Amino acid sequence: MLAEFLSEREKEVVDIMMTLFNEEYILKTYVESREKEAFEKAKIGTAQRLHEMGISLQDIAKACQVTVETVEQWLGFVKV
Repeated sequence: MLAEFLSEREKEVVDIMMTLFNEEYILKTYVESREKEAFEKAKIGTAQRLHEMGISLQDIAKACQVTVETVEQWLGFVKV
């Protein structure tokens, strides 16, 4: 009975499944981007605190696993 119903409405079922897939993909992508953004903000905060402690830019870059240029941007030494 269900198979007959679904076969009669195959296009509708496919459209519904594609919509659900797209919504799930969008949500997953959004969550991943927010997590990445939060992680980078944490690194920036760490870099700022280390700089306030007098740690060299090279050591900050090494600790944050980024380039010295990135640390300079985070600390406002270089305009983006």
